[in-house]
Amino acid sequence: MRMEPDPILLDRLKSLHAQGKEHLHGDLLTHLIGTFYILEEWGSSIDLCNAGLYHAVYGTFAFQDSLLETTARKEVENLIGSKAETLVYLYGTCDRNHLYAQFGNGKPILHKNRITDEVRVLEGRMLNELCELTAANELQLATTDVAFLKEYGSELKDLFERMDPYLSKNASNLYKSVFLEY
Repeated sequence: MRMEPDPILLDRLKSLHAQGKEHLHGDLLTHLIGTFYILEEWGSSIDLCNAGLYHAVYGTFAFQDSLLETTARKEVENLIGSKAETLVYLYGTCDRNHLYAQFGNGKPILHKNRITDEVRVLEGRMLNELCELTAANELQLATTDVAFLKEYGSELKDLFERMDPYLSKNASNLYKSVFLEY
């Protein structure tokens, strides 16, 4: 049976007007829900699925129109849980250029906070889940927007090939299928 997003979590996103925020080819709420469902289809934990649902609440490297400031972390934690909120914070504050360049170099992966410039080592489950969330986000866009796929397909295929050791089999299978021609 398919897991659905918690109505309380959806209501909070709606109260923050996520459905009214433009996000590439549609609205932010549709993208967030789509990311949740991709993670759910992969068999991800409820924490990771909820992180997918809230992944842009603080804005991101590419989408800096936040729904909440990072000063609201406790509120978000109370809604989605500590593990999910930590992942949302790491994802939202991630300097993607810094992070993505490290995959495939055989060295420890460092997260650089785009807001504070703080650097920390990512490892274990947190690294895997951040990669999984990244894949779900980009694949949600690539599977619903042909123009996005054409513009970023080669770049994303390269990233996910280097990130592959940290991805689940389901994430790996989907990116290989979606970016087959790139």
